[in-house]
Amino acid sequence: MRHDTQSHRSVLFADRHPSFALLFFILVGTLPFLFQDPRFLLPLFLLNLLLVRKGNWTGMLRKAFLVVGGIGGLFTMLSWLPFTQAGHAYWRSEIPLIHYPVQITDTGVLWACGMGLRIANVALLSMFYLMRTSPRQLAMGLRGIGVPYSVGFLLSLIFRFIPLIKHDLGTIREAQMVRGMAFERGNLARKMKQYVVLLVPLIFTSLKRVQLIANALDAKGFRMRNPQHRFYRMPRWQPVEWLALGACFCAVLALAYMARIHPEHIGVLLPGRI
Repeated sequence: MRHDTQSHRSVLFADRHPSFALLFFILVGTLPFLFQDPRFLLPLFLLNLLLVRKGNWTGMLRKAFLVVGGIGGLFTMLSWLPFTQAGHAYWRSEIPLIHYPVQITDTGVLWACGMGLRIANVALLSMFYLMRTSPRQLAMGLRGIGVPYSVGFLLSLIFRFIPLIKHDLGTIREAQMVRGMAFERGNLARKMKQYVVLLVPLIFTSLKRVQLIANALDAKGFRMRNPQHRFYRMPRWQPVEWLALGACFCAVLALAYMARIHPEHIGVLLPGRI
């Protein structure tokens, strides 16, 4: 499956250095960890949602985020809810056998909602960047911030494998259906046994493709510790990109400093916790 760079990149960063988009999303992704109060994290989530929607937010991205960010955020919220001891308690109990105290407090509700919104924010930004950036642009972005070429190239190969494995899985599934296997019938245990029939040929097909790629890289002289590997068309940084990253870095640094000296003014519920 061939990746079209323009179709995978965000419209917002179409003419920017690949490292600029990478560093920008890293800086913006650190903001949720500076806040704990959901009354601060919810507006931040809406701003991030507006940002990604402006950058060509597709239906596939929306569904993937609802699965990862939605379920992950809900699970995180429920996990933190009964284990915060600070604040006024609405309900108290303890875990049987180990007698560990659990309770739901006003601060605990805010803390749990904040942790869920943290996961939602990070999932939103990371999924948007990874799914709207081609493997080549990802490797070039990593190389631009000093990551060795070999490491970035191997990461790009990993992301290239995802659509290939998806295509192979569809081909194997159709071949098994032609042989009379019905994957939609039966209970959960039967369906799991049927999907094992798909995994075995998928594993061997993937291993065969890995061997072919390894032989191709070896034939072209690819070495992990070869400093001569490089991109021939590596773009140059523009002054406006340096200024924008500098402004973002200063804003994040200022918020982090405020969180240390005035946590009550920046949405910190429990000082000392991340």
